[in-house]
Amino acid sequence: MSANRVCILVSVVVTFCGCAANRPENLATEQSMLHPTTEQMQVKKLRVNGVELAYVEEGKGETVVFVHGTAGDWRNWEGLRPALAEIYHFVALSLRYHYPNAWADDGKNYSMAQHVEDVAAFIRALNVGKVHLVGNSYGGRLVGYVALKYPELLRSVVMGDPGLIAPTSAEGKAALAAIQKDQAKTRAAAKAGDERQAVILLWAAVLDDPDAFQKFSPVQQQPALDNANTLAPSFADAGTTPVTCEQLGALKVPALVMRGENTRASFRYGDEMLVSCLPKNTATAVVPNAPHNWFAANPEAGASAILAFIRQH
Repeated sequence: MSANRVCILVSVVVTFCGCAANRPENLATEQSMLHPTTEQMQVKKLRVNGVELAYVEEGKGETVVFVHGTAGDWRNWEGLRPALAEIYHFVALSLRYHYPNAWADDGKNYSMAQHVEDVAAFIRALNVGKVHLVGNSYGGRLVGYVALKYPELLRSVVMGDPGLIAPTSAEGKAALAAIQKDQAKTRAAAKAGDERQAVILLWAAVLDDPDAFQKFSPVQQQPALDNANTLAPSFADAGTTPVTCEQLGALKVPALVMRGENTRASFRYGDEMLVSCLPKNTATAVVPNAPHNWFAANPEAGASAILAFIRQH
């Protein structure tokens, strides 16, 4: 199947579900009534690399593992769980240092490199064979690194606004500089110990809206507040070795690159650069009526795009 054909199939499904999302009788609503609520989910633990990682699971079939982003945890993916668990074995974990995991130290091992090794070890510990791996933002970048380093663990990888490679166009560079300027405010608040303000500024930066966090429901705000203490150590991370376009072009795992229709320009330009580097059969999906956190803004359409992709792999 050609790359264009994959894009068309995904786009049709996403657009259809986006239109249906507001209807009370839609399938996603019916599915959610048949599944445990977030409060009813049993939080399990797997010990990997010397720490215990919390996770939840539901459903049977091929395993789909979801990895959250900055200041998040397993709850970020709850909107997608009903649709995925209908057909697949849904698994969402909380990364090292993230709620409700205990801290084994003062955060000194908070790094992308450590999280990559933890997720790879977590997949092995699940003992379910190859998995589909999904992430967004920091989580999207993380799953991209896992796919590049440990392709033998994966059936496919889904990367949402991962920022794996920087844009090279003048417009892309300007957009990247703008969000980095906003993120510097988050870094300063976290360094000063003002965790709540750091969370507020984080979401203001990624959604390009100073009132973004205040617009969230309490349920959406809580995971970010519960993980506010991870921001300071996350900014202390020196980062990982940059990925080259040539390395991305040699990716051995089927890939889907996702973004929200209204995602900030820096992410959009980064996604376009990423797709230009990845193999020609890479799929893409745009979640309608959604910004960077498409999984919360339009979970039905996000789930539909993921399902349409992983069914082919």
